[in-house]
Amino acid sequence: MKNRGVLSVMKFGGSSFASQAHFVPICQWIHRHLRELEGDHRVICIVSAPSGLTEKYRETLLALNPMPTSRLIDAGLPLADSLGAVFVAAALQAAGVSATVALGNQIGLRTDRNYTRARLHAVETDALAALLEEHQVIVVPGGQASAADTGETTWLGKNSSDLSAIALAAALECENVEIYSDVPGVYSCDPNIVPEAYLLPQLPHAQAVEMSRSGAKVLHHRGVEHALQHRLRIVCRSNRDDFSIGTILEVAGLFQSTVIPDARSQVFSGPIAVINIAAQELEAIAVPCLLVLDNNDINTSRLVVTCGYFDAPHFLVAGRQFPLICEDTRLISVIKNDGSILRELVPPSQLAARARELHKSHCKEPFFPVKQSRGESSSASEKGMDAQLAVFTNAEEYQNVRAA
Repeated sequence: MKNRGVLSVMKFGGSSFASQAHFVPICQWIHRHLRELEGDHRVICIVSAPSGLTEKYRETLLALNPMPTSRLIDAGLPLADSLGAVFVAAALQAAGVSATVALGNQIGLRTDRNYTRARLHAVETDALAALLEEHQVIVVPGGQASAADTGETTWLGKNSSDLSAIALAAALECENVEIYSDVPGVYSCDPNIVPEAYLLPQLPHAQAVEMSRSGAKVLHHRGVEHALQHRLRIVCRSNRDDFSIGTILEVAGLFQSTVIPDARSQVFSGPIAVINIAAQELEAIAVPCLLVLDNNDINTSRLVVTCGYFDAPHFLVAGRQFPLICEDTRLISVIKNDGSILRELVPPSQLAARARELHKSHCKEPFFPVKQSRGESSSASEKGMDAQLAVFTNAEEYQNVRAA
């Protein structure tokens, strides 16, 4: 199904709907977008659950049963995103927009049954295409999918709305996907830890994947990998005020020096053979992990589970009975502008200070001669985006970067 020029795919994170009042400007933005673009334009809007709702459902579930099956988690937690989609569609209808929701099998994201982190197998767009014939906007709950073999509801995992949006945009042959959040783009470091961190106007997909896998609170790494595979441009925008563009991700682009302190990382030590087997088991269930070599002993490495979304001690030590020790250290990574990566393990109390030191040493704010003016209309914004892209030069392809 080819939709270039007639379809936009937008994703709004949960902070976009922190209160009832937040719905109004977003619905106005979407309505304005439809009015300004010529022709019979349509929008697929992927939304996360309103802030805190998924965690509220999780807390209730765990209060009833501290160890529910993964199947129950997949059946229950995506309901928060479904409710968010219903709220947004209702607000759009009230604003005079023809809108509806697509749920479950209608979404067309087909997965395996790796519950809580289901892996995408295929994307079927027939049901969405039929809805787009009748409505201007289709609102889709992020992270929600269905098993290819049984049709049961599956969940792509925590913070996987990015993956939903990217997968649908790629399948519908869009040129880009727009990601809206309270942070307008990707920074050189977490600005809550390093006040001097600056917004990066552009970034290659390969670097965003490495940043995400290293624990950065940026786009979902499986989502960016999917965008890389399909050469899909990702446009990160603010979800408030003028909805300005912050960072544009392209396959070709300049690497930028960044520092990623992962306060949620879980670090394990043990026999190297056990470390390797444990890493393979985590990778088999799509849990992000890294092996960090000991600079003082090339035969020693640490297993680091990043992003903090998985109870690795329970899975590896209590469940699999691996003879591993959970260390009280945290991962900090530096991605340099040549694509190389440095990693350190530091005590939690030193993480922030070390991040500031590394940022001062490695990160210099880049100069890009073309800037987007604030307050542009959506069509003018696209022109500004094209101009911004014109000044970027090619970077190494993803596989070369991974091998560096």
